[in-house]
Amino acid sequence: MVNNLTEGNPTKKIMSLVFSMLAASLMSYIYNITDSIMVGKFVSPDALGAISASSPLNNLLANISSMTISGFCIIAGQVFGMGDERKLRKLSANILYATGMIIALITVVSLIILRPCLEWMETPPAFLAMANEYMLIIIFARVFSLFSGLCSGLMRALGDSKTTLYVSLVTGFANVCFNYLFLAIIPLGIAGAAWGTFCSCLLGIVIYLYLMEKKMKIPRFGKEEASISLPLVKKLFAVGIPLGLQTSVVSVGAIILQSAVNSHGETVVTGIAVGSKLLTLFWMIFESIETALVYFCAQNLGAGRADRIRQGTRNVLWMQFCIGAFCFVVSLFAGEYVHMCFVGKDEELLTAAGNYLLSQIIFFPFMVTLSTWRGAVKGCGASVPSLCCGIIELIVRIVVSGVFSDNLAILFMAGPVAWVCTSVFLGILYPRIFKKVSAHF
Repeated sequence: MVNNLTEGNPTKKIMSLVFSMLAASLMSYIYNITDSIMVGKFVSPDALGAISASSPLNNLLANISSMTISGFCIIAGQVFGMGDERKLRKLSANILYATGMIIALITVVSLIILRPCLEWMETPPAFLAMANEYMLIIIFARVFSLFSGLCSGLMRALGDSKTTLYVSLVTGFANVCFNYLFLAIIPLGIAGAAWGTFCSCLLGIVIYLYLMEKKMKIPRFGKEEASISLPLVKKLFAVGIPLGLQTSVVSVGAIILQSAVNSHGETVVTGIAVGSKLLTLFWMIFESIETALVYFCAQNLGAGRADRIRQGTRNVLWMQFCIGAFCFVVSLFAGEYVHMCFVGKDEELLTAAGNYLLSQIIFFPFMVTLSTWRGAVKGCGASVPSLCCGIIELIVRIVVSGVFSDNLAILFMAGPVAWVCTSVFLGILYPRIFKKVSAHF
């Protein structure tokens, strides 16, 4: 069921999306935590470290394509806000074609650069073979995952986040079951975790195809509307590619930083993997709110409601600050107990995980400010400023990892320093972008 975000209380409308998306993300997080525990128990802690060591590369390959596709869906939200159903159906068909092009390209590139990148990142020798084996399967699983992401993004652009929640619940539970099958019953080693992801992604696209055909959650298009439109495809890439590049340059920065961290040994790599578990939960909350704001702004841009964009952005900023304060308190008092679930009472690993967590949470105010303004900018279709943010983050991470590669404490601060720089940049730019957008109404 579509949800018109151009009418009603902005905060309530945004939260109606947030709750469903956050619930889906939290369930996915719980399933991923369960998977990590199973990998550590049924394979080895080294296998968990290998997955962590390959995660920056995995994120790069996934994010550049998924964020490009998200850019396509932002345009769908703007067209939906205009109320033009025929144009929306035509756009949906061309989004499908553009998505196929992106997925084909990213799959080929992924296969070519996988092993060289893992070696360039100085992945510990004990992790290298496992990381390569895991990533080869994940690359092909991503084909199904990205098409599922397209369906999910289109539904959210139309204000329907409940359907994506239900699909996430089913596929997440299936992922746990598949992982248990391939890790415990049929012990395939680290490849079992990858095959579990592969099977759950395949199940996800099957479910979405059924919903598209039977439930009509995504607009259908007729023969005339299904024809490819080069101007539309060009417009899609003009918005989507800068967003994909923005995420990719951030991921490149993460890879460079990870390579510097990898040189400090297996204990540090595993400690960061454990310390990231609680942070991942917090990121999901902020990302759900940011994504909801993106689609809220997109629909209201299409409807010409600059007043609602301003009000919604302001309300989200205050909401993020309150949630950030809560996350800070949770980290201080519960962080160590969460870490012990993964590594027991290993003091060395607990220290590494705790230091990493603390270095991130003290900079939450800058992170939530960046998240809010970035969501508003994306929703308004200003993808180039988002790309500039990514470039700033890349530069910061390169400088920190290059100059302070031997200082682990400073390496931990690379991400927070990038948040500070990009939040200041957007703080200066956002009023100008909003003024420019308002002038068109």
